[in-house]
Amino acid sequence: MEHLPREVYVRQEIMPARHYFPPHHHRWHQLLYATSGVLVVTLPGERFFIPPEKALWLPAGVEHSVYSEFGTELKSLYISHEYQGLGDTHSVRIQVSPLLRELIIEAANFAIEYASDSYEQDVMQLLLKTLARQHRDSDHLPWPTDPGLFEVCHQLYLHAGQRTPITNIAQQLSCSERTLERRFRQQTGMTFREWQHKLRLLKAIELLATDANITRIALELGYSSPSPFIQMFRERTGKTPTQYRKQII
Repeated sequence: MEHLPREVYVRQEIMPARHYFPPHHHRWHQLLYATSGVLVVTLPGERFFIPPEKALWLPAGVEHSVYSEFGTELKSLYISHEYQGLGDTHSVRIQVSPLLRELIIEAANFAIEYASDSYEQDVMQLLLKTLARQHRDSDHLPWPTDPGLFEVCHQLYLHAGQRTPITNIAQQLSCSERTLERRFRQQTGMTFREWQHKLRLLKAIELLATDANITRIALELGYSSPSPFIQMFRERTGKTPTQYRKQII
């Protein structure tokens, strides 16, 4: 599209498992929201995991790619760059309240070129006002831009249950462990171990949006049994995996 047909245009689609939209950008703002499943959105230097209680605000012009490991029901809200309710410089996660969720679902069924003086227009204006009132956070997983480290992190994402020693990764990149740790901290602001712990938590959230049972998730993430996995999840989120799953499904 050269121009949006209206101030807000909602596109909805089913993203099948392991579907990937390569890096791109828009002339308008975008709100990425999935009513089911988890979106994995990569921006330069950062990766966001977006479960069903969250959405991602992407200001106009921000390059991003979108992936779903297990599939999602995607709602993309394209919003005029003139809208300033959430600012236009930083990508942030948005807490999706029950009201905002229902407004998005309702708006997804509107004709593309709805009348300017209509029920549809009123809903869209309420949606924008509600969007601006939602809690925001910038929680994300730092993602290195160095090609070698980028590929290492990508493989760790794909195989989060493997406990890969840092020695092996240093050998793979033909550097010392000390050099690897220094480069990794420079790129992400985290130690390699801290980064792996956060990745494992985010992969847990991704898996909890599926129908896999807790034991299978624990084993897939490299835990010997559900107990240490449940303890880790509770310590980091304040909820057990089962409590969290009830919240998002």
